[in-house]
Amino acid sequence: MNELCILQDDVPPVPNQVAFAIIEEELGQPLERLFSKISSETIAAASLGQVYRATLRETGEDVAIKVQRPGIEPIIYRDLFLFRTLASFLNGISLQKLGCNAELIVDEFSEKLLEELDYTLEATNIEDFLENFKDDPTVKIPQVYKQLSGSRVLVMEWIDGIRCTNPQAIKEAGIDVEGFLTVGVSAALRQLLEFGLFHGGPHPGNIFAMRDGRIAYVDFGNVAVLSQQNKQILIDAVVHAVNEDYAEMANDFTRLGFLASGTDVAPIIPALEAIWQNSAGKGLADFNFWSVTGKFNQLVYNYPIRIPERFSLVIRSLLTQEGICLTLKPDFKFLEVAYPYVAKRLLTDPNPALRERLIQIQAYYLNEQQQRHQQYYQSLFQEQVVYSYRVLPQVVEDRR
Repeated sequence: MNELCILQDDVPPVPNQVAFAIIEEELGQPLERLFSKISSETIAAASLGQVYRATLRETGEDVAIKVQRPGIEPIIYRDLFLFRTLASFLNGISLQKLGCNAELIVDEFSEKLLEELDYTLEATNIEDFLENFKDDPTVKIPQVYKQLSGSRVLVMEWIDGIRCTNPQAIKEAGIDVEGFLTVGVSAALRQLLEFGLFHGGPHPGNIFAMRDGRIAYVDFGNVAVLSQQNKQILIDAVVHAVNEDYAEMANDFTRLGFLASGTDVAPIIPALEAIWQNSAGKGLADFNFWSVTGKFNQLVYNYPIRIPERFSLVIRSLLTQEGICLTLKPDFKFLEVAYPYVAKRLLTDPNPALRERLIQIQAYYLNEQQQRHQQYYQSLFQEQVVYSYRVLPQVVEDRR
């Protein structure tokens, strides 16, 4: 968790005069005409840009100004070209040994990274998230000022909350930690299962705890988009995992693009079973994504599996959010909190196929409970038989 924060935030900023010149060039006006105040130091600095706090002259509202690093675009293009060249050189080995296309992996990564260089796309992403969560009182998405934004500058509402990089401050502020984490899990699941638009970079510095218990997100340059079909396949995979149907689970991997079409899934089925049994053997309440991901990484080297870029963002996001939960509350049960939302989502969805999936999960649990009861009564009956066979004759003999 700490290393991830360092990678994201601990980057030396460019000098103010350079950054301010970019803002003025992008917006076409002097800073003092637009802002009555702007911080002399950066609030955050990352590899692609840095952030200042400012006050709008016209309205007095506090805003965050995100400005792109000068000259970063040609550097990114150069590095991506070198990666692509290396991928072309290694592609034959990658296809033969790992069953994955190295060029395709680099291309998918490049596409997402280049999107982050255009702040107008991020502004659109913010508007989409605002629309999705407009009726949710537990989630705060900052307003974006598109008239004060461009391809290299983004101005948005200032979020006055506590970063999840500072768990002690969250607790000292009197925020209900468990309530806040429950809100966060629900918000993440809505993005994944309801909207199909998922925050792809929720490292602890991008998630804030508001003092009223709401969760707030910033930095929308990297988002994952999931189709309705992919959302349904993901739910299928969960159902098959819960039902311990590993053959169908392997087929889900093919449908999601983790395996090439036509791949023989037979060798992968026992490996999936071993991973799931090991990780969820004590029950879903004790399941954690870190454990499963670590074991799943071994499959990537042993079988022809590749992780599509959109799902790598989803996996990274779930891992990060679970990490935040465990940092704030070490005994927090992610799936235990997630299950009621998933059940409600499946029950209320207008799609009958999703309701059918919930019935399958419930049927599994009912069958599991029935088996446990049957085993209990069978064991009890056997004990009574043994008692009758061994003990009663002796009791009768003693009474004689």
